Amino acid sequence: MVRTGANAYVKYGFEDAYGAGASADKSFGLKTAVTGWTLTTNRTALAALGQVEPTTFAYGQQSGTLGIGFVLGDTTSHNIFQAIYGKATDSGTDKVYGSLTAGGAAKDMNPESVSDDGLTFTTEIGFNLEDDSSNQRRTLKGCVLNTLSISAAINDTVNCTADITYGKEDAPSTSIGAAPAETSQPFTFAHGTLALRTADGAANIVELQEADINFSQNTDLLYQLGTNQAVRGVKRVLEITGRFKASWRDQNKVNAIINQMRTGVATAHKETWGDAYAGGGSDAEFNLTFDNAATGKSIVFILSGLSFMDHSVTGLEPVEPVFEELNWQAKQCQITADVA
Repeated sequence: MVRTGANAYVKYGFEDAYGAGASADKSFGLKTAVTGWTLTTNRTALAALGQVEPTTFAYGQQSGTLGIGFVLGDTTSHNIFQAIYGKATDSGTDKVYGSLTAGGAAKDMNPESVSDDGLTFTTEIGFNLEDDSSNQRRTLKGCVLNTLSISAAINDTVNCTADITYGKEDAPSTSIGAAPAETSQPFTFAHGTLALRTADGAANIVELQEADINFSQNTDLLYQLGTNQAVRGVKRVLEITGRFKASWRDQNKVNAIINQMRTGVATAHKETWGDAYAGGGSDAEFNLTFDNAATGKSIVFILSGLSFMDHSVTGLEPVEPVFEELNWQAKQCQITADVA
């Protein structure tokens, strides 16, 4: 009989040092799915003079890629942000990742900070097959989060996709574990608000249709002589980008955005641009919040130092609603998860 996802599980746990392994006890979120999975040996076929068939293979560096999709839950999903910002500041009720301090709070991936901040993780994927002897557990070590995307749209859950690179894998085992406990409730479009932060407080953007946030760490794996497995991960510049789509309602706001894009400085309607940004200047600052009043849990993304990259208008035709889309890049992001 063909097995389905009902016979499998995926879970992960943060490592104390790159590739050292960890107890996998965390759930990515609700409706977790493996969207892609490839292990590459980078082998080269070697042939000899006088023949066309290869005589042997030379194996190169081992690496793998893993794609994970999941629904953002209100209890456990926040843990993945540790792979960007290091361990959360825990108040007992709130878990805070990152900060708005000028210079940023995302963690480098040198050997010292990996030990201190648990940026890399071990992913365990288990398959319950025909019988115990044919079960399979795959353990992927030295996992590095390359990209993480979060997307909210009308009549949908808040959906996430993670692109992961790993440099080590244990031999498969027939001893499988159990699926991680998942008690979350999903965040949906109905829980979302986008607020513009100014010195006078925050004002919601009305009739928000869609919102995307993308984290790209531009990661790579580092190898050394003596082993074909990676010895640590490397992080480059953290890029935080995204998109908002909303009804075209506030012409002053649109003019301010266009002026900021045209001149690089939000001179017109400067009160719009959130002078509270810790780095100074006239860049925008937004709060994207998902708040489930029924469970009392929420997650807030404070996006600071936004620069709008492009602005487009759709639906400018008779008797159709007009929408504007804004693509942006942020300098910093602080994430607060209220999970109590």
